Amino acid sequence: MTRRYYDFFGSVLLEVRGDGGRSTQQFYTMFDHFEVERPQRESDVVVERTTEEPDLDAVLGDPSNHYGWTGDRFVVRNGANYMMVEPGWDHIYVSPNWEPFLATYPVEFKIRQKLVEEGRALVHASGVELNGETTLFPAWRGGGKTNTLLSLLSDGAGYLSDDRLWVGADGTALGYPLSVNLQPYNTRSFPQIEVGHDSLEAYLKDEVSEFIEVNVDPSKSVVHKGINFLSQRLLEENGREFTDVSEVFPHAEHVAESTVDNVVALRAAPNDDHVSVEELSAERMETEVNAISYYEWNELLEEYFSAYDALCPGPSFADQLEEVIDAETNAFRELFEDVETYQAWIPRTDNWNEAGIDREVVEQIESLQTKEPQIAD
Repeated sequence: MTRRYYDFFGSVLLEVRGDGGRSTQQFYTMFDHFEVERPQRESDVVVERTTEEPDLDAVLGDPSNHYGWTGDRFVVRNGANYMMVEPGWDHIYVSPNWEPFLATYPVEFKIRQKLVEEGRALVHASGVELNGETTLFPAWRGGGKTNTLLSLLSDGAGYLSDDRLWVGADGTALGYPLSVNLQPYNTRSFPQIEVGHDSLEAYLKDEVSEFIEVNVDPSKSVVHKGINFLSQRLLEENGREFTDVSEVFPHAEHVAESTVDNVVALRAAPNDDHVSVEELSAERMETEVNAISYYEWNELLEEYFSAYDALCPGPSFADQLEEVIDAETNAFRELFEDVETYQAWIPRTDNWNEAGIDREVVEQIESLQTKEPQIAD
């Protein structure tokens, strides 16, 4: 059985065990930057692939989608796939095709618990260092974080993170360079990027799904809706291609820690043709980032931990989550009070390079020091 170890900032040691299926393979590719040789200490968290079917004593929910308790493990079932957790959430078992991110969030919760002790918080944002200035880009899913990152890396920026990173009340940010999950619209926007495929089948699936995405409008007819559904179900379901940023931009320097100068919340603007930036108050930025965190991971963890508390004896994990959220909110508040905060309106176009959006992003970020935008309350 494959065993790999990942050390996160010297605070949490993750061990991943297992071969085959998506459930563990995504951990191997996504956390590659943090991999270490077999350490001399015990792992803090273990994620292990399993085919052992849970035998439940109690169930909350219907037969195919529920929470359960075996007597010594908490269970989350989603159709044919499931996750089992030993009390304390230190050992997580996943069926071969369990959605990996649904196990990632509890693992990252362990890291969050450690880092809030240092005044740090997890934020859903990309981040770069350009011309000696560090800028973070919080955004809702689909808001343009990755394309913004790629635009700035193309211009020589250093790389903190694509999807999420750790900020501190002291005004610093820790880079969290997970491998980037490039989507077809990312590679269409930046034709210089070439993403490899593990097999001819994977290549053909990607090509067909891209053709369907470009040429099929699901709002037009039942046939179009059906084609779009089948593409998402059969071609895109297992299609995550995680790519190390250094493979795409060999000269992009990884920034392990930096002082934050600007925070720019990204907003998708479907009706706009150009990038625009305006100042956003620290209070509005705090509200925005807390809402994004709730949508991205806290809502799911709240549900998991509430069901866990209902079924499992021992300390309340819902209470522990609330404590972490409160501490992270305080860290966000202190950070945003001490840095410049903005919002950027990003056109939702299929090809940033052709439309010149990539160049506009760079110019707007470079101009933040001298820009005097109108404040949005």
